[in-house]
Amino acid sequence: MNQHPFHVFAMLGLATSLTACGGPESPSPAPASEDPGSSEQRLSLVACPLGATANQYSPPLSVFPRDTRITGTSSFTNCVSPSDPEVTSGELLIDVQRPAYSCRDLLELGSTRAEVKWNTGETSTLFQTRASLQLSNTTIAITYTGTVESGKFQGATAVRTLTYVDVDLFECFSSRGIPGMSGVTTLTLLGLP
Repeated sequence: MNQHPFHVFAMLGLATSLTACGGPESPSPAPASEDPGSSEQRLSLVACPLGATANQYSPPLSVFPRDTRITGTSSFTNCVSPSDPEVTSGELLIDVQRPAYSCRDLLELGSTRAEVKWNTGETSTLFQTRASLQLSNTTIAITYTGTVESGKFQGATAVRTLTYVDVDLFECFSSRGIPGMSGVTTLTLLGLP
């Protein structure tokens, strides 16, 4: 059977979007999006163009729903902040328990709260929604958009990207399952002048 993993999931009646399992789900509605026609210029408060991300699933993800612990780290490096030059890096840690979680849940949309701890010791709590795209048989790109809900840079627009590489969704059907995913990440916080 030589089919693209998306086609395998499509046969199961699943959606085409993927989630990064980036944090606890939130019942709160997503923040209202900005008017794309707005002419106001946004200033970069923080730009972290280079980082690494990795998630682990225990037990490994399969097509069968199981209570699953998701742990992981996104490390943002080489950060530049015109508004606070002391900010040079940050880290987002994940440790959540999801009931009845399976590979099917990788294809669901949702919203996520996550906290970034900066090298200064300050934190920013992000509230974001996610959209994703399978770029190839083994590459998944996810974009999180939302706001800094509280903490440092509160009120800023937050854009976070994750690109998972070497993901084999066929492993969902194997006895091994998917024990984890890793790749690269970026983070940008924007604010009005």
